[in-house]
Amino acid sequence: MKITIICYARFRDIFGEETPVDLPESASILDAVRNLASTAGSDAELLLNSEGLIQEYVMMVYQGTRILPAEAGSITLTDGETITLFPPVSGG
Repeated sequence: MKITIICYARFRDIFGEETPVDLPESASILDAVRNLASTAGSDAELLLNSEGLIQEYVMMVYQGTRILPAEAGSITLTDGETITLFPPVSGG
């Protein structure tokens, strides 16, 4: 199946604004984020911690709802869906 990951701010600079991701059927949001991180080299640590889980500061939106990193492994995706990723808010 194919899903799309949309990134904003610093994540967009690293991963691109809109990235299509090919995943096996019944993949989770965590699987999709791991797939995206695998393309980032050393910048993967911005998305994943040393245990391969999504960093607590990553904000995700799926079907119009904010998803916590701890929930990402239990949400199954279907073909054509979109996940949106935001880095932590910063600035002055």
